Amino acid sequence: MIGRSFFLLSLLQAVVSGQWSADTPPDVTAQNGLCARIPCHYRHSSHLNNKPRTGIWYNSEKNKEDSVAFHSVDPSLESTKFQHRTRLSGILRDNDCSLVIDNVTLQDAGPYFFRVDFGGGNRFNYHPVTRLSVTDFTDNPTIFPAEMVAGQPVTVTCIFNTTCDGTAPTLTWVTPADEPTSASHSVTQRGDTLTYTSVLSLTPVLKHHGQNLTCRVRYPTVSSEQILTMTVQYAPQNLSTTSPDKVNNSWVSVKEGNSAAILCSVQSFPASNLTWRHLGVALNTTRSSNELWMEFPQLTRQDAGVYQCVAENEHGTAERDVTLTVEYAPWNLSITFHDDANSSWVSVKEGNSAAILCSIQSFPASNMTWRHLGVTLNTTRSNNELWMEFPQLTRQDAGVYQCVAENEHGTAERDVTLTVEYAPWNLSITSHGDANSSRVSAKEGNSAAILCSVQSFPASNLTWEHLGVTLSTTRSNNELWMEFPQLTHQDAGVYQCVAENEHGTAERDVTLTVEYAPEISQESGCSRILESVTCVCAARSNPPGELTWRLPLAHLSGNQSHGRFHTWQVAGGHLVNGTLTLRRGEEGEDVTALCLVRNRHGEAMLTVLMEVNGRDRTGKYVVAVIVLAVVLGVVTVSVITTAIFWAARCRNKRESSVMQRMEQKVEDGPVESPYQELNVGDRDLYSELQLRSK
Repeated sequence: MIGRSFFLLSLLQAVVSGQWSADTPPDVTAQNGLCARIPCHYRHSSHLNNKPRTGIWYNSEKNKEDSVAFHSVDPSLESTKFQHRTRLSGILRDNDCSLVIDNVTLQDAGPYFFRVDFGGGNRFNYHPVTRLSVTDFTDNPTIFPAEMVAGQPVTVTCIFNTTCDGTAPTLTWVTPADEPTSASHSVTQRGDTLTYTSVLSLTPVLKHHGQNLTCRVRYPTVSSEQILTMTVQYAPQNLSTTSPDKVNNSWVSVKEGNSAAILCSVQSFPASNLTWRHLGVALNTTRSSNELWMEFPQLTRQDAGVYQCVAENEHGTAERDVTLTVEYAPWNLSITFHDDANSSWVSVKEGNSAAILCSIQSFPASNMTWRHLGVTLNTTRSNNELWMEFPQLTRQDAGVYQCVAENEHGTAERDVTLTVEYAPWNLSITSHGDANSSRVSAKEGNSAAILCSVQSFPASNLTWEHLGVTLSTTRSNNELWMEFPQLTHQDAGVYQCVAENEHGTAERDVTLTVEYAPEISQESGCSRILESVTCVCAARSNPPGELTWRLPLAHLSGNQSHGRFHTWQVAGGHLVNGTLTLRRGEEGEDVTALCLVRNRHGEAMLTVLMEVNGRDRTGKYVVAVIVLAVVLGVVTVSVITTAIFWAARCRNKRESSVMQRMEQKVEDGPVESPYQELNVGDRDLYSELQLRSK
């Protein structure tokens, strides 16, 4: 017992003296799919130097049996997910406990610590733990491009560097499908870095220019790649000549006196040096460009002849001839419709037939063509007349048509505009950028503008009408505005736009809605029947307002009941009508209620006094003296009767003060009685107001 205690004391002293310690980093980061290495060197009591030992790595904060990541003696004790993937990079007896995890996964992230066990109770856990973080796989291979010339073999090298000596990566190539390739592979090491190399052999051709060559590195669970766009050098080819003038079989024909421009273009890489030549003389040259223009500001017949374009780069040469002829064009081309010669404008009603004649003076006779939107409609050869016929015209036939006449000396052409007349259609109403509106809504007091537009030819006479009355008219114009400088209630309604020309009529309705703030109706008021008092609050607004009864202890809306109060509400069109009924109770107290009607344009209020202690009779009376209409922040105070106001203006001030105190009570907390803040004089004031309002 004494010996064991002595040993434990010695062990404690060794720990305190720092003999049991390890050098491990607090954090290690590895890429998913690669390897992770946690550097570790440990120290222990010197009397154990020659003792056999067991090294254990745990994937946890504490030494749990199910979290063993590595076991130097019995790998079967390792957690299933770490088996065959963990090892030590150094020698455990040399105090090197560095851990290597191959094929790291995201699930391997977490805390790790090392434990050594010499047996006989000599074991130690080395803390603090090292936290392993696993990030996405981001390492890419590197392709070293090589100069590629069409038809010549070339090698392209791809390398991938890694410090992981566990599972070896695989380098593969993705090449154009029709290209036979071969690749060699090698591995070299310098220090801790392993370099995997793949050399691809291929023979590029012209069609590979611009295609992709991909080198891909692959581990068991991750992969990455680098793409090289192939740049294949080749000799000039596909040399062509083009011109704004006609080019046919390397022949360009231009009318005398006109300008001409001929473009020589070629495909090559690198870009070619281009030269235009005539009669063995170089006319102009460009370097490292695959295009070259030859221009004639004003042609003469001496410019006619054969010209050569020559393209040359370091890989070869190409050339092509083009023959330039200077022509004398046909002249006096005319368009005839219904015996009207030299027509430039033809107008026919939709559904009718039409025939237009194109004629030319030329010798020899010209080849003539009718064209529309760049499409040839019909052609005649060696004939100075050509008809264009329409058995039944539609509006789609309208447009510009060209008649082209050509002979061996040149070309002449002329346009004729065909218009197809038709009745108004596609009438649309537009307001605030909203096309084809059937309903327009605007706020009272604002301005409004509504556009009516139509498609027709000739242009229509447009009219705005309302309730059978013509508001505005325009003649021979397919657009007409209807404007309201300042909208009122009375402007609301259905308006018609009517379009008319000599071929027909079209019309369309638009509904104008005028929105306005709530206004308390004169129909509002209160009446007492037997044991109850009923007040009606009616208000008009657009859109219809939300009506709320504000009582000392509650806010009611719709169909609700609260104590002795019951509300009922009905809405129709722009009118909302709310009814508040107070049943007589034991308290027998009078109540002041506020009717509030609100929409997005403002609000209106009506304050009423509901008396239940008066004489039992049926009658309608107005109790409140204050009707407040709040529209767009503008407060208007209306006095119900001037006589009541002047007779009781002093008492009205007291009533207003009492009402404010009562509303404050509602905001601050429950009020036992609406007369809690009133004195006798105040009660007399309400009685007097009731009598004067009857």
